[in-house]
Amino acid sequence: MTMPDLNMLRESLRPDCANCFGLCCVAFHYLKSEDFPINKPAGQPCVHLADSYACNIHSELRERGFKGCTVYDCLGAGQFVSQVTFHGRSWREGEVDGPRMFAIVPIMSQVHELLLYITDILSRDIPEHDARLLETLLEELLSFRELPPEQLTGTALMAFRQQARPLFVRLSQHIRAAGLKLGGLTLTSRHEQDRADLIGRNVTKHDVRGTCYRGALLIGVNLRGQDLSYVDFMGADVRDLDVRGAVLTDSLFLTQMQVNAMNGDRHTRLAPVFTRPSHWL
Repeated sequence: MTMPDLNMLRESLRPDCANCFGLCCVAFHYLKSEDFPINKPAGQPCVHLADSYACNIHSELRERGFKGCTVYDCLGAGQFVSQVTFHGRSWREGEVDGPRMFAIVPIMSQVHELLLYITDILSRDIPEHDARLLETLLEELLSFRELPPEQLTGTALMAFRQQARPLFVRLSQHIRAAGLKLGGLTLTSRHEQDRADLIGRNVTKHDVRGTCYRGALLIGVNLRGQDLSYVDFMGADVRDLDVRGAVLTDSLFLTQMQVNAMNGDRHTRLAPVFTRPSHWL
């Protein structure tokens, strides 16, 4: 298999709602909360989903209490499942296995998340051996997502995640250490904040460059004005994380959905691959 153009692959990991059958509005289960004003069972279309698969209240989602909808980003999984996995056939068509289609959406979203992480790391200066391992994993993932629906299982996905995890951990340390060295700093144990519970903390007085927040709870944390270069955000819960005026241009393992969940402003600096959320303005 020929290695894909990484820029083109990264671009394909953006939602294209016009080519999706409203899958995020049907597949998932939502509980009434501050992010959703209603309960919605998995597999049941949202009451605001139009016959055209568009959202009838898209321009008013936040005002109507659907904050979670404005944060969600499928990383292009929706249109891939719609147009490739199910060959452009909708769950509304009688011969289409709707429940299977809906079950594949979260699996494909995780596949695309892994693809996003790999393209991010391959764009950086990493050891050649690790780059080859990542390229092999990338090829395997791209082949996996082309499989027929019945073979796209969570068990198979778990095997890919287990294969990727030690690579991601090792390369995160490598990239963070190299980045800090450029600033005359050294990576130390204080930079390892895996799964830390920092909810509501104010850490503006600390230099957090190069910190690993993998899987950390950063809900409502104040990082306003901070330089977040080489910070590892993989799997971190960043709802309402205050990044107003912060620098996120060199952050690691950051996704658009995480950016959407943060509280930023026009002074927040993002890498060009990200779209500035409208609610930041």
